This record gives sequence, structure tokens and C-alpha cells, in this order.
Amino acid sequence: MAMAGAQETAQTAPINEPVYWRNPDSGNSGTVTAVREGTTQSGQHCREFQHTVFIGGKAEKGYGTACLQPDGSWRLLNG
Repeated sequence: MAMAGAQETAQTAPINEPVYWRNPDSGNSGTVTAVREGTTQSGQHCREFQHTVFIGGKAEKGYGTACLQPDGSWRLLNG
């Protein structure tokens, strides 16, 4: 849930500003950073994200793109 909250906050955070999260139960932590935003040819607003997750002291990185839907939710395209 901690990471999901960070992902939601990152949807409107300034570009390149990391949003930190930590799960107090597992000790896992990480960041979600919006690294680029733009508009598709159909006019849909999208953001590219970088995730860094620390599990057992080891960093795992991931990337993805999410686009704003007409109902105000975000849909993950890849990642």
C-alpha cells in the first residue's frame, strides 16, 4: 500500500521529484519519480515513471508509462 500511495502522489508531483515510500512492516522502501510527461497523438496526457525498490538492501529498478483516463484514473501502459 505504501508504494501504491507513492505512485498516486507521483501522478501530480513535479517532473524529476522523487516520491519516497517505506513499508514499516516489511522494511522495504523506494521511490517513484515522474521523469517525463507528454500528450499522445489522440490528446491523452501521459507520464513516464522510474521506480526504485529496495528489498533486503538490494535495489531493483523499473520503468513504466501511465496515461490519464477520461474518468480521472491513470492506466499503466507498461512497466
